[in-house]
Amino acid sequence: MEQTRRKFMLTAGAVATTAAVIRPRPASAADTLTIAAYGGEYRDIFTRTVIQPFEKKFGVQVIYDDSGGVDPYPRIRASRGAPGFDVAAELVVATSILGAKEKLLEPITEKEVPNLKHVWKRSRELIPPNGIVQTYQYLALMWNKKQLEKPTSWLDYWQARKHYGDKVKGHLATHTPGNFTLAAYALIMAARSTGGDERHMDKAWEMLKESRPDVAVSAASSAQAVPYIENEQIWIMPFWSARSAIYVNRGLPYGMTIPKEGTLLLGNTAGIPIGAKNKKLAFEFLNFRLEPEIQKAFCEAYNASPGRPDITGWKPEFVEQQITTEDKMKTMLTPDDAYIASVQRDWTLKWQEIMAG
Repeated sequence: MEQTRRKFMLTAGAVATTAAVIRPRPASAADTLTIAAYGGEYRDIFTRTVIQPFEKKFGVQVIYDDSGGVDPYPRIRASRGAPGFDVAAELVVATSILGAKEKLLEPITEKEVPNLKHVWKRSRELIPPNGIVQTYQYLALMWNKKQLEKPTSWLDYWQARKHYGDKVKGHLATHTPGNFTLAAYALIMAARSTGGDERHMDKAWEMLKESRPDVAVSAASSAQAVPYIENEQIWIMPFWSARSAIYVNRGLPYGMTIPKEGTLLLGNTAGIPIGAKNKKLAFEFLNFRLEPEIQKAFCEAYNASPGRPDITGWKPEFVEQQITTEDKMKTMLTPDDAYIASVQRDWTLKWQEIMAG
């Protein structure tokens, strides 16, 4: 009996020892990665499809920082490259260009991020080698199908009263410079639809002033527009394709379209501040975001277009809404983002002056 008991204790001890060896150890400072990214429903999708799989694969802890609002770059600039996070998970082309110019974002090559070899050719043209373009969106025109006929021109939004009549009063949404890229791109399409561009914006500013009485909400972030979509107060507005597709696919009475003048491409970029504490793990994270299965999971959940063109197996409705082929990519317009970044302050003041009346 005693011999049996001893044998059991030895066996149990061996099991316990084995368990102790394979039990995941708590993450140390070196095993912790802090990322700055969007909040709201984006955070839920990003956490489920990217962050949790990353934590599981690498045995690390990701700290999620969504305290900085839509744009994390001002924090990078104010801290001279040491903002307290390791990855700026959501930048845009203009801030990636600015980060390269100001030398506040880490240089990135295929050596650090091998999956860069698989990205769109357009991605290499859009930004300097200081980040990745992990996904794409474009500026869509979203409308309430119960209230309005399908718009065919950007002017159907910018001159909505002229096209749809007085019934649209109180049913437009505009975007404040707090969500600068979205506000700027919408204004640029107003200019392009009347013969201008980002350097010739007079008619765009005139149309912003004329549309002011019809505006129900001036949203400082995409999330701020959501309640007005859900209660169907907004009948027409420019919106990113990913957000638009979320509500269209959710069954709300909205459609999304690219008007006849075309639309502007948005590269969703990410970078690493030069003062990041865990650059090695930050590089791993950027590479992980470009893995095919991670791309597919995130893009299908968030309705974003992938950062690489070699992924297959998309659903037909996804292909219809998104950029999945080189032919579709070639139809997308790109503004001069470096110039837009240089006039951000002036455009912000102009917008505030017009909307203040």
